Amino acid sequence: MSYPLRAQYHNLRKAIGRGLDSFWPSIPLDEIAETLHRDTRPPYDFGLPDPLPAQARDFLQGWRTRSDLEAIYRLTVPCTIDPKMGIIFAGKRVVWGSSDQPGRERNPRYFSHLKRPHRRLKQAISLHHIHGDNYCHFYLYVVNRALASQKADLPPDIPFLVGEVTARTSAFRQAVDLGLFGEREVIVQSRKEVIGVDECFLVRGFAMHTPYFDEICLRLGLDPEPDDGPPLLLTRDQTAANARLYRNQAELNNLVSTFGFESVDPGQLPLLEQARLFSRTPMIVSPHGAGLINLIFRQKKPCHLVELFNPDMGSGHYYQIARARGFDYTSQMTLKPEGRNFTASTEVDLVALRSVFASGYRSVTDSP
Repeated sequence: MSYPLRAQYHNLRKAIGRGLDSFWPSIPLDEIAETLHRDTRPPYDFGLPDPLPAQARDFLQGWRTRSDLEAIYRLTVPCTIDPKMGIIFAGKRVVWGSSDQPGRERNPRYFSHLKRPHRRLKQAISLHHIHGDNYCHFYLYVVNRALASQKADLPPDIPFLVGEVTARTSAFRQAVDLGLFGEREVIVQSRKEVIGVDECFLVRGFAMHTPYFDEICLRLGLDPEPDDGPPLLLTRDQTAANARLYRNQAELNNLVSTFGFESVDPGQLPLLEQARLFSRTPMIVSPHGAGLINLIFRQKKPCHLVELFNPDMGSGHYYQIARARGFDYTSQMTLKPEGRNFTASTEVDLVALRSVFASGYRSVTDSP
């Protein structure tokens, strides 16, 4: 199926799903939830870098108009949890707004909640996230909420509950082994399994929040002020699902090598090795992508991020993280896209990139 036809098919399917969702019996979250902790931050107050794709600009503009929320809710009635994105059902009624992505909620397995659940838990803290298999989303929306759950001082024997889409990744398995989820048991909900919970806790976490990042670094045993290592050029595997490859990759490699950069594909490294490598780097040149979440591991020393955007896609996550960490930030657009927006191959503007280096970045091969 061609991309235009596939896009039309998915849009039609979503429209039908939204129509069906409106027929399900529902109940507001605030009718069955007790607030154990709630804190807000005002809208993010920052200027926007230039240039940016329209998608990234819209993303950042949104954060300038809404408050950020950290909260923990205890449901006052038993519930069942949908496996897709953690939407709650109470008394066979769907609780819209109960996942961590309220604006994207759709198509729960409604009829499965009319039957007896596959499993029942006495208590659970839901960390469901629909895109938990994405390395960036894993830290921002799964690990972060696990850390936020500490604010309510919940008993340590209450387990975390995550979806299979998160649990099947190597990053999740390594994070559990490395202690990022603390001492709590982590229970995995399979893709077609409805789980009943007598007492369920829902967590909301601040976005791009430095104290969360610092706690992650602490649990990984990272030195907050290590000796500097090499600057990094992040690369993508040629078989990456989202492609976004550079047709002039060889020329890019030659340019950055003259400034002492080390090329690295973060996806090929174990989690702890990624964390240690990025904790030491003074500069990163990288395509927009999940590997840039490793910025969180650089703590108390300067860093300069040069983020390379395809002209028609991108978010502002890494700009926000760079700002939160106090890093320098430069955005650049790549050129001559070929292919559909999200996966198009492009060419890096080597002249513009060289000008960034010429404007003040000292090669690690230079004498002090």
